[in-house]
Amino acid sequence: MFQANTFLALLILCFSPFAATANQPVVVDVSYDDGIYRASLSTHLNAKQNAVYPLLTAYDNLNTFSRLIYKSQLLKNGDLLINLRYCFFIICFDKQLTLSLNVSDNALAAYIVPEHSDFKSGLIKWQLSDSPVGSYIEFSGTLAPDFWIPPIIGPILIKSKLRNEARYSFRELLRLTQSQYITF
Repeated sequence: MFQANTFLALLILCFSPFAATANQPVVVDVSYDDGIYRASLSTHLNAKQNAVYPLLTAYDNLNTFSRLIYKSQLLKNGDLLINLRYCFFIICFDKQLTLSLNVSDNALAAYIVPEHSDFKSGLIKWQLSDSPVGSYIEFSGTLAPDFWIPPIIGPILIKSKLRNEARYSFRELLRLTQSQYITF
């Protein structure tokens, strides 16, 4: 259970900024094959790009809208260090993720740096674009954990938990985009 929950926490981290409210459906697909998890997510956000993008790229403050990130830090070399904490009842587990970032206009590609992560490899991408309700986000990712995850129950647990945590994070993003005073 520990390993499945740890990977679940990473997926939620990756997807958390992108969930929808009850009005906007979240399309989530998670699959597992030969030790690699693949995930995709897309949804409409009821906030304009210029309000969402600064939050998604406030790398030192990703914990502002995620319950699983207890610390994120943009390193001097441009990599992003993320410390995750997932608690199961009263037992908590910590995992580290280091990402090499490639940021362009309203898009991000992040490659896992395995020697500084608890993951062998992976790629995370998101793209933010205009939509009639505000903005639209598309996310995709592949992750190869450096720890064991149950192959049958893992994706089922991940998908269910992902939706719940993503909705929480989206509510937080909306709250932040609607706040008059956002301070980081």
